[in-house]
Amino acid sequence: MENSPLAQEARRRWDELRQERIQFEDDWTDIARLMRPQRGGFGMDTATQRQLTKALGSEPMIAHGNFAAGIYSGITNPATRWAGFTTPDEDLNRWPPFAEWLDRQTAKVYASLSPSSSSFYTSCFQAYADIAAFGNAAGYDEVDTGNRKFVDVTLSLAGVVVDVDHHGRVVEVVRKYRLTARQAVRAFGDLPKKLMDQAEKGDTERHVFYHHVRLNDQFVPRALGPRGKQYLSVYACETGECVVRIKGYDEMPFYYPRWDVDSEMTYGIGPGYIALASARTHDLMENATLRAAQRAADPVKMAPDRNVIPLNGTFRPGSVVYGAVSMSGQPLIRSEDFNGNIGLTEEEKRQKVETVKEAFYYSIMSLTGRTGVSNEENRVIEEARLRNWAPHADRIMEEWAARKFERRYRLLFKNGQIDPPPPGTPDGVPLQTRYQSQAEMALRASEAQAVRTFLNDLAPLMQLKPEVRHRFSADDYVEVLHEASPSLPQRLLVSREQAAAAAQQEQQAAQAAQAAQMAREGGAGMRDMAQAAQIMGAGGDER
Repeated sequence: MENSPLAQEARRRWDELRQERIQFEDDWTDIARLMRPQRGGFGMDTATQRQLTKALGSEPMIAHGNFAAGIYSGITNPATRWAGFTTPDEDLNRWPPFAEWLDRQTAKVYASLSPSSSSFYTSCFQAYADIAAFGNAAGYDEVDTGNRKFVDVTLSLAGVVVDVDHHGRVVEVVRKYRLTARQAVRAFGDLPKKLMDQAEKGDTERHVFYHHVRLNDQFVPRALGPRGKQYLSVYACETGECVVRIKGYDEMPFYYPRWDVDSEMTYGIGPGYIALASARTHDLMENATLRAAQRAADPVKMAPDRNVIPLNGTFRPGSVVYGAVSMSGQPLIRSEDFNGNIGLTEEEKRQKVETVKEAFYYSIMSLTGRTGVSNEENRVIEEARLRNWAPHADRIMEEWAARKFERRYRLLFKNGQIDPPPPGTPDGVPLQTRYQSQAEMALRASEAQAVRTFLNDLAPLMQLKPEVRHRFSADDYVEVLHEASPSLPQRLLVSREQAAAAAQQEQQAAQAAQAAQMAREGGAGMRDMAQAAQIMGAGGDER
């Protein structure tokens, strides 16, 4: 339907929400130019038509890339179990059938995040790179039922605007993007006649489309169609202001994680904003140094008048310049006396580079896992890194990775891929996403190391006084080490009751074996005594 109010609303909301973002766009443009050239085009009608410029120094880009990789390895590392499921009932979590069920469902979610099923991990790195640079990132996911896969994409910030509720949570997103007529027909099917004709001709003109997702003001629980969804989704085409698809979502399908957000603000700032001042200064320094070097290498020529040298004369190595000397051999042309020194030192440039690196925690990120560093030193470095950006990492987990994990579980559940809980599971126990924050991981790692050190200190004393070992709780020691390693599955550690029962069974079996051994040894002794008595009796009869 052309001239649709929903299509007009999508375009209007794009214009309204972009007004708040304008104040950030100049800084974002400089950040993109100096640190993340893959992004840009803020304030332009089409970001892909932006003019690509090159910075004069690679140091800010290198520091930014290392930091983004550090976030990736610290939050959603594919080699670790960075999230899982649990319940508020600890006894239920340790119940073997339920613990195995939790691990199976967690494994299914991880399988859906793997490269064979989605592009989750590649989109994660792109999102972390955007957060590190701009302090914001945008993403989207959905189920591709035709290919039996999940769609996980990171979107350019230039094409996304958002709005938040009174709690600061993102509740409205408008994405603006362009498609050719043929691409639009493949995505949406029926379109206005103009676009259908262009699709038949194979026209490559790109048309503007909007994807507007907001809270559904006409939401009716358990109703059919979009009315029964908490979020209303509208795909609209700017050509003819028509709606090409209306659907709904039970939860927001867009993601907009932020690094640090001020109160009553929608958009955040990140390490790239902190490093921007030094990155700009360093770029200007490099520019001035290069221009001075160029001036010294190709100096200004000074001549008494324009007749000495042709107006468009050029100087080339090995060439002859007529009129450059007088009849007496005096030079009529001289070069400007400039040696290229403009007062900028390499130390000043290095200081700006170091400031940029520190904004991206480069000194800590680059040391982790370095060869020649002991395990103890690596643990100290890792704890320092976690403490530095743990508060920001927790926000990223809340608005990105944890939401992805929870939503993926719900999508699997809706598509019948989640197993029913084992018989005997209590009703009404909520299932929660288990994620250890970076600060908690650092604290637990520190606790585990302190416990190991404490036990090592007690070892010599326990050799002198064995009764000291009774002051040590082996169960608590095992649980502290298990909790300090979130990558370990829950089923690895059984409950204390089950362990005590197994120990009691082992003790009873050992006692039974000991009694049987004693019985065998006692029976053999009785037989020996009887045989000896018989021999002695037989000897007496012979005498």
